[in-house]
Amino acid sequence: MSHLSAPEDFADWNEEMIRRHDPDTFYNHPIPVVRWVEAQRVKAIVHGLELKAESSLLDVGCGAGSLLNVLTCREMTGIELSPTMAARARERVGSDARILEGNAEDLPFPDHAFDRVVASSLLSHVLHPERVVKELKRVTRPGGLVVVSISDEGQIERGMKWAKNLGFQKLFGGDKVSEAQSAYHVDYHLHRFSLLRLRTLVGDDLEEISVTRIPFFFAVHDVVVYGA
Repeated sequence: MSHLSAPEDFADWNEEMIRRHDPDTFYNHPIPVVRWVEAQRVKAIVHGLELKAESSLLDVGCGAGSLLNVLTCREMTGIELSPTMAARARERVGSDARILEGNAEDLPFPDHAFDRVVASSLLSHVLHPERVVKELKRVTRPGGLVVVSISDEGQIERGMKWAKNLGFQKLFGGDKVSEAQSAYHVDYHLHRFSLLRLRTLVGDDLEEISVTRIPFFFAVHDVVVYGA
């Protein structure tokens, strides 16, 4: 785990991690199997949101706007801590969504402001994921939906070890790519997540509606839909 001087310099630390490990890479990854897994994750998020034409949506930790770019509803807002990623998001989505810079632990919105709220691959990268969960609930209207996507660190590590032991390393880009993936998880992930940890973290704050395990039951990602 790498820190510049968190929490005082957390925004600077986050910007440095983005410089080292561009999160946008996963949407356009050079390895086909990684792109396929990511596409399945995005598909599960889109399905879980159940967007309607009249919905209002908030994407917390929207990154470069890749998810917003495939969504459509009446009102879309993204919030992102990194100025670099926020600028990319504005360029990518144009006038289709409003992009703000801000911290997921203290969202600059009133209570019950949105019908749908999504946090995609965010909780591993924040200082206090429990605060983020409470903010997700606070800004969601009663009867609305919150969709959370996490990476299962243990499953990813086991999968990479399994591929190496069976000689399938080339399928995942070879040793150099695997080392880069490992560095990303070690450096940029402040917290190790699993479905069990997410459930413990959320507790009774939100009502779990459904879980989609990506790509199959031996999930490396979990997409969880909650009712507010």
